[in-house]
Amino acid sequence: MNLRNATYNNEPQPSYERALVGGLLPNQTSNTKTSRKKPTAGISGFKTGKIPKHRKASRSANGRRPSRDLTEELAKHAAELPRLPKRKLRDISELSFGRRKQKPRRKPKGPSHLEMAASPAQRTRVADTKVVPFRKVCDLLITARDGTLGTGTAWFISPRTLVTAGHCIAVFRPGTAAHGLVSKILVMPARNGETTSPPPPFSWVEIQQENLRVHDGWRLNGNLDFDFGAIILPPNLPLGNILGVFGFGDFTDPVLLANKPILSGYPDDVPEGTQWFERNSIKRITPARIFYDIFTFGGQSGSPVFFADATKQVACGIHDFGDTPFNSGVRINPAVVAQLNAWKV
Repeated sequence: MNLRNATYNNEPQPSYERALVGGLLPNQTSNTKTSRKKPTAGISGFKTGKIPKHRKASRSANGRRPSRDLTEELAKHAAELPRLPKRKLRDISELSFGRRKQKPRRKPKGPSHLEMAASPAQRTRVADTKVVPFRKVCDLLITARDGTLGTGTAWFISPRTLVTAGHCIAVFRPGTAAHGLVSKILVMPARNGETTSPPPPFSWVEIQQENLRVHDGWRLNGNLDFDFGAIILPPNLPLGNILGVFGFGDFTDPVLLANKPILSGYPDDVPEGTQWFERNSIKRITPARIFYDIFTFGGQSGSPVFFADATKQVACGIHDFGDTPFNSGVRINPAVVAQLNAWKV
């Protein structure tokens, strides 16, 4: 069960340096030039394994050095951004689902209990968000059409396209001033507590409404099975080439249930702008959704649910809903693969 048996889109891929959390898979070779520096030991608690076999996929890549032109564009864009608000923000999902009390999650007593619930103690803070795969994950500051500010998470799938939850792109609350596409989103790649935009290539980018995409199943009907969307960066800011991109794939039911994915994002109950991850089991699946034993909190809407080996990361889901006993996300099935590919630029 590894990526050598996966099928990919036939499209050119950017060259990239080896992932900082490991080397090549056994018996693999690469025709790209790589850094001769030894990979780091990775993030404490982050362990890679084999990526399960999947039927369709988009290839992941781990980035390269920014060009001088891109560095200048990022610096110019960042200089025009306003400062972040000082007040504590809440997940944008509250505008669609209402404010929901976070229920306590405790591990059950006795090994025979099947429905285990994750707890905050199991997640780990990403100490260095500039390493792969965490550099591909972004914190979001979202401005709804009524001016309300909210938080979320997104991740790169191509040089200019990020994936997130649909409710981070469009609020579904008919009859309210916030209903509809949000006004703008501030994308903060690999954020690690900064309150102002850092130097390139991790500079922040503000995206206006015309460059946001969302599935009509969510936008028109508020259907959780279609609660996903995309953020499109300007043509002159292809940050995915620099930071790297996640692959995404359609995994079979047995494979999903037999393997433990990772979820990484930006929760609101921790120091602001810090990224946290956890790896745990998928407990239940439907054709359109996956339910996992991974603790999440507001702010992690849109986070990638992915498998990782030493050099690649392939998403199987898009986190969009917190509940007990299990949190859940949109399953990346063939229809979702097709839609994400249509949004890629």
